[in-house]
Amino acid sequence: MATKAFVKRRAKSPPAVWLLITLLVAEAFYVGIKTGGFDFPIDRLPWGLLVPALTAFCIIHSWLLLGKVRALVLLACATIVSFAFEWVGESTGWPFSPYYYTDVLGWKIGGNVPALIPFAWYMMFYPSYIIANLIGEGGPIPQRTGWVPIIWLSLLSAAVMTAWDLTMDPVMSFNNPGKAAEPGVPDAANVGVPAWVWPEGGAHFGVPFQNYFGWMLTAFVVFTLYRWLETRLPNAPAHGMCSRIMISLPVGVYTMMALINCWLGYPEIAGLRLISPFSMGIPAFFAAYQLFANRTDLPLWPSEPHEGQPPLRPGTGPVEGLAEPAE
Repeated sequence: MATKAFVKRRAKSPPAVWLLITLLVAEAFYVGIKTGGFDFPIDRLPWGLLVPALTAFCIIHSWLLLGKVRALVLLACATIVSFAFEWVGESTGWPFSPYYYTDVLGWKIGGNVPALIPFAWYMMFYPSYIIANLIGEGGPIPQRTGWVPIIWLSLLSAAVMTAWDLTMDPVMSFNNPGKAAEPGVPDAANVGVPAWVWPEGGAHFGVPFQNYFGWMLTAFVVFTLYRWLETRLPNAPAHGMCSRIMISLPVGVYTMMALINCWLGYPEIAGLRLISPFSMGIPAFFAAYQLFANRTDLPLWPSEPHEGQPPLRPGTGPVEGLAEPAE
């Protein structure tokens, strides 16, 4: 009884707390833009640690929120389909435009695509999936099963994920593509070794516009395939995962990466830092707003479930394993 009372006392949080957190995040974005962040060579970042760590987080969180079957299917869809697109893209130039990987990301499968890449796609798919669900459905798990909501949510998810790449790709691939010096494009010796190279360059900080068509297409295929499959798979989340704090963790990962994209980069492309606060910040903000302002029927902190639980999304009826007492 004492534990339940303690949880219930902690469940309520004044709206001013969330306003202050929002202002703190906004201030971090502003400082990153204003100061220019860190001029840190991409090849010196511990990719062999960062990608597996975020991948592990996404696997564990999805296992607890979606259940092991859905979690493993999402992992398989994301890694297999993205690797197929990467293999075709690196070999033929379609659908991303011609590019090739350097040795920055480590060992390459078949000598073409780094083994980390499919898992890097996956660690971006899962937070984008949760954010799109929160914006479009009001909860972390979609309730509608028809093809129209599947297509719309897949498009929204693909757009949320491609917004991530608007800043990541230019930073990760920034270099002199071997052409005559162009305005704002320094020599590769001044910016370190890129993780991949666009030999023909591009209009978006050296990245071709077609790359973003490729991202939208790849992400849309993965999300459509998974969203169709999940309607046929059991939903078996762990107790306590319906709390707003637990659901918000992938949104926090997405926001953290938006902040990193704002702070990390090269002074020569400082204008890139203006992109992530809007391209990534807006969907993250609305997802967080849905969760903390509109879903007050969900407990703030994890608590033990019992009978008389509200639905995960108002008007949808009880959702198996995800209904807990309101605050």
